[in-house]
Amino acid sequence: MKGQIRTVRGDIDPGELGATDAHEHLLIRNDLILVKTPAFRLDSVECAEREAADFKKYGGGAIVDAAPIGIGRDPDGLLRVSQTADVHVIAATGFHKSSYYLDSHWRHYYSVDEIAKLFADEVELGMEQTGYAGPLTRRSQARAGVIKAASDYQSICASDRKGFEAAALCHQMTGAPILTHSEIGTMALDQVRLLQSLGVRPEHVVVSHVDRNPDPYIHRELASTGAFLEYDGAGRVKYFPESVMIELIRKLFECDLGGQILLGGDMARRSYWKAYGGGPGIAYLMERFLPRLRNDGFCERQIQMLYCGNAARAFQFRLD
Repeated sequence: MKGQIRTVRGDIDPGELGATDAHEHLLIRNDLILVKTPAFRLDSVECAEREAADFKKYGGGAIVDAAPIGIGRDPDGLLRVSQTADVHVIAATGFHKSSYYLDSHWRHYYSVDEIAKLFADEVELGMEQTGYAGPLTRRSQARAGVIKAASDYQSICASDRKGFEAAALCHQMTGAPILTHSEIGTMALDQVRLLQSLGVRPEHVVVSHVDRNPDPYIHRELASTGAFLEYDGAGRVKYFPESVMIELIRKLFECDLGGQILLGGDMARRSYWKAYGGGPGIAYLMERFLPRLRNDGFCERQIQMLYCGNAARAFQFRLD
């Protein structure tokens, strides 16, 4: 029996998901993150619609928008993008790393139970359009399908641990999978072990950005837990050539762990989008990287796993 996947347009069977960009940013419209990094401003719904439509044109089926509460998220905008481009969008509740929030943010003084309940309401009732900025609650009809948790470079501070605790409790309450941010690929295994200690099975955890720490030993250890490793270096060669990512994928397949790999774009800068006059664009995973995988010797079964099958398992809600 399969669990459902929750998109902003409603629940779908995992077989309906299609080729998936497992970590993306369609809209970042406000909040402290844009004060710190203005290049992250992705505030045009029309541009997001064009990028998502381009992704669809090259065979894309679903996009996971990884912006949680307080990171400029726009639930109603995501719903419009999904409807206009006819692409499934899985949206996030939860928190990013604590350095993206003011000291006065409610994440610092609400209890774990209170925070988990606010997350759960976003999964079950609908995302709050302002990220609970208050004083009024404006709940979107779009519901969250994944819970975000995050840590910073080489550490999980007390505030971020609280976010993991709330994410774990929300997972127990709702069954929604957990998507983590690992800063430059660090603390990935620590995140999974922490969530395990909080009652979350690794098969319900997706760890993002692990290819930024391209150590095959660590990746093998992480994949062996049952957690999913999300690689998002394709098209962003300022970090490393794509050959590094290709070899990480190859090595995991050689260890029979290819079923734990997800591919994402993480195109969270205006300069990355064709719609804003930059590149390579959100469609890159389908338009350019998929043909490269074929040319580098990956078979169609492996490509189907990387783009469709693994994501269909990773983003299902827990049944029990």
